[in-house]
Amino acid sequence: MAGVAEKVGGPALGFQYTLLYDGVKEMMGKNIIFRSVLQDLKSTLDSLQLLFQEMDQHKYNLVDQCRPEELEELRSQMEKGVELVHKCSNVRNWNLYKKYKYDNKLVQLNESLQRLSNNLNGQVARDVKVSMVSVKNIETILKMKGLASAVPKPPSFIVGLDKPLKEVKVMVINDETYSTLVLNAPGGCGKTALAKMLCHDVQVQDKFKDNIFFVTISKKPNFDRIVEQLYQKKGSQVPTFHDDDIAVTLLQQFLQEQGKKPLLLVLDDVWPGSESILEKFDVQMRNYKILITSRSKFPNFGSPYSLEPLNDENAMTLFRHYSASTGDTSSYAIPDTLSRKIVEQCKGIPLAIKMVGRSLCNQPVEIWKKRVIEWSKGSIFDTERELFLCFKSSLDALDTGLKECFIDLGSFPEDQKISVAALVDMWIELYDDLEDESLCIGNIYELTTQNLASLVSTRYACFYVSLCMIYIDLIMACLCLHVSPT
Repeated sequence: MAGVAEKVGGPALGFQYTLLYDGVKEMMGKNIIFRSVLQDLKSTLDSLQLLFQEMDQHKYNLVDQCRPEELEELRSQMEKGVELVHKCSNVRNWNLYKKYKYDNKLVQLNESLQRLSNNLNGQVARDVKVSMVSVKNIETILKMKGLASAVPKPPSFIVGLDKPLKEVKVMVINDETYSTLVLNAPGGCGKTALAKMLCHDVQVQDKFKDNIFFVTISKKPNFDRIVEQLYQKKGSQVPTFHDDDIAVTLLQQFLQEQGKKPLLLVLDDVWPGSESILEKFDVQMRNYKILITSRSKFPNFGSPYSLEPLNDENAMTLFRHYSASTGDTSSYAIPDTLSRKIVEQCKGIPLAIKMVGRSLCNQPVEIWKKRVIEWSKGSIFDTERELFLCFKSSLDALDTGLKECFIDLGSFPEDQKISVAALVDMWIELYDDLEDESLCIGNIYELTTQNLASLVSTRYACFYVSLCMIYIDLIMACLCLHVSPT
């Protein structure tokens, strides 16, 4: 295993790679607590191994052709990974704190190695000479080995997305409908999973063939890097550019060239404030479809499709899958009524259901009952710290004034609609910069576009605000834990 890695990266890199790979494989067979994230980590290491083989085939040497700091960072991440895997092997099922802590660290390690792998892949695409292997052959090789797959695979177990998939697919395949579709929902509802399912759908692949591109934008997008990724995923040599103007020109060339055939571009995880990035992709072409996944509706960029939380039946199915014990570690069977009380706290959000299910897997029934009691006195976020941090990022993205207005919504009774007139009167009294009614209503509309609330009307033309309840739980958790959402 170390041979090829050592050839292209030197003895130190090859040694650390082998230690990390063997450690991950060994731990996957012994420790079920971190099995899911370890499988992701092993897949990343397998991809690196294939990349090393590709480098060796073309006599590409990292030591000679990469910056020393890049090579050192890769070696350092693997060294840290070896130490982390060793620590994880000592974590016991009952130690929830360490489980959360090290699970998060394994996720961060995997993300770091994926980023470094993408950088190396781009470096190879830039430096391997066309005379050695044609661009067409590079693309074929990369696809065969899965190094530059344009679309990542969806999760192995998914529920509740069959109907949304059918509806979104019709919009994407139909040439007469929207050129841009914004798939929106609160965080953790399955937007990315649905986008991946769509890209792997037989009918979608039949229409767009190999002209489907999946790019993650993220919270702090780097436009130059996004353009590089598109050329990488195409299997072409990555162009060199020094400013955004050149990057925009190259993006337009890319879209015009690929747009000769039906083209589907997925822009995943687009955050509010990324409008300038979206504008660069907004090119009018007949065969061009864009699917945006976001917590925001982006009404100026396309037709919105809102993904709803799971219904009770699907939520229970998902929870049972992730909480199912692999062995009889409990003295009693888990009552169905107890499972339903736990699922109820997750508000139909798939991410919350998965995390809670994993945390309770193989735990005795007493732990399950303890969680229900704790949540009845506060919220699910009081014990699920990792989940708290995931959802808190949505509040962090709000500007200060809008965040304060949203926090005010937590003072109203749960599961009750709030009169818009009452909110307007309250905010005008509380905030000097909201002295006008239109400013208050503008804030309400901003909250609705970011899926933190929805505006509903009655038959008597009265308007009310309906809340995304899991975020109200988050507000209360922030206040109780004295953690400011800022």
